[in-house]
Amino acid sequence: MATEIIVETKDLVKVYGDGAQVRALDGVDMQVARGEFVSVMGPSGSGKSTLLNMIGALDRPTSGRVLINGKDLARVRDLDTFRARTVGFVFQLHNLIPTLTAVENIEVPMMGQVGRGKRHRRSRELLALVGMADRMNHLPNQLSGGQRQRVAIARSLANEPALVLADEPTGNLDSHSGEEVIALMHQLNHGLGTTFIVVTHDPAVARNTDRILVMQDGDIVHEHLVGTAFEEDLAAFRRSGLGKAVLNGDEAALARLGANERAALRQLLGGAA
Repeated sequence: MATEIIVETKDLVKVYGDGAQVRALDGVDMQVARGEFVSVMGPSGSGKSTLLNMIGALDRPTSGRVLINGKDLARVRDLDTFRARTVGFVFQLHNLIPTLTAVENIEVPMMGQVGRGKRHRRSRELLALVGMADRMNHLPNQLSGGQRQRVAIARSLANEPALVLADEPTGNLDSHSGEEVIALMHQLNHGLGTTFIVVTHDPAVARNTDRILVMQDGDIVHEHLVGTAFEEDLAAFRRSGLGKAVLNGDEAALARLGANERAALRQLLGGAA
């Protein structure tokens, strides 16, 4: 059976500024299959969040195309309605409304979509799904950071979207809470079949996804399927400056290492360096 593509960008370009222009995206071509769990990594300013904004129809590209479920966003008449029904969002800051309870926050995206009774039932079901059934009447300030992010994830699923976009969802959490949040996303991805695209700077988060896209200077420069922990360590080493120097036998680059660095490398390689 042919793979169904849910997200596709074609020669996607985004330029900011009228004077000194910044080319945030520089001809990005990518595809994401339905049901995938994809992470996007790269240094600050590489275009990760801009790409997510384009896919989520939160901003318009300078040129190029974005297709969601086969629909060209440039040709969608009512982007707000399309976005509400098709895409869920999770941000680094949970963006919960502080005066509403957990269950009420989840109802917000469904306003105008379904009746009050159905909204409340679905909100309760989603809270149970993310392990927060016993916190449904708590305000955001009565919840921990990890709990607030769980509510935010439940809210992103309110309208049963085909796609969830998460921008640094563990960025404000401690390592334990971050692990729990990404594990929850993994569980929802497999259990519901919802497609997830997660922007992250954390390799530990990326290793819990199916595929990693690496961005630099506004384009995707590398991508690979996630392997074992050893394979991921080896891949990261190969991409690093030191890894390239060692594997290519670049004596000049190795000679620029400090004495302590050379000693550590020699010990790591069993005296070979």
